Amino acid sequence: MTVLFVTGTDTDVGKTVVTTLLTSFLEEHGYSNFPFKPIQSGAVEQDGSWVAPDPEMYRLVRKDMQGGDACLYLFKKACSPHLAAELEGVNIDFSLIGTRIEELETANGTVIVEGAGGLFVPLTTGGYCVVDWMGELAIPAIIVAKAGVGTINHTVLTVEALRKRNIPIAGVIFNFIHNEEETVVKDNMKMVRQLADVPIIGTVPYCDNIRKALADVEERKQLYADWDIELIRRAMKSESTTTA
Repeated sequence: MTVLFVTGTDTDVGKTVVTTLLTSFLEEHGYSNFPFKPIQSGAVEQDGSWVAPDPEMYRLVRKDMQGGDACLYLFKKACSPHLAAELEGVNIDFSLIGTRIEELETANGTVIVEGAGGLFVPLTTGGYCVVDWMGELAIPAIIVAKAGVGTINHTVLTVEALRKRNIPIAGVIFNFIHNEEETVVKDNMKMVRQLADVPIIGTVPYCDNIRKALADVEERKQLYADWDIELIRRAMKSESTTTA
């Protein structure tokens, strides 16, 4: 049994897409798993009810899953979780989240926890941030970064912040948010590897209809065709050994 944490260099870099793909990727390699978004702000109304949009994307791969099972705290306003929770008069109980992760791990073998925004997104009004929570969980992180211009600085800073807190890093996945120039992307990946000495798990190529691609088995496989399963296995093995 093991737990992985999907974080990002920023908001809207593709954490949810990568979490959804990782669910399928691990299943394909024999690892039963469950994607979990403990804290979601920006609820959407669907058939008269408020639903968490990120778990709704997970369901494109896990059609048997109820979206509510994959989210513990759902807030209506699309903003930083600390403010969204304050506006609704809710105190986020991290011990409750930890218990839920343990339950999901027991039931499913592997849990993929998707964070909120980047590392320094505050989760409480006291300034407790995503990175502080990750440090307490002490589980391997998969970093999602955009593939294009600007990613070198953001990715290296993210790696340094994680290492400063002794948070293990499984590797980086670069997401083509736009149809980026291949020469630029290759150099970005090379420089991140050189400056941060961090493994590159792979890329997610540009897709103009990501929901359609995620819902189709063959199209979905093309989105993680270059991912390195051994890097993820290594992180999972390390996490299992640490928590044993």
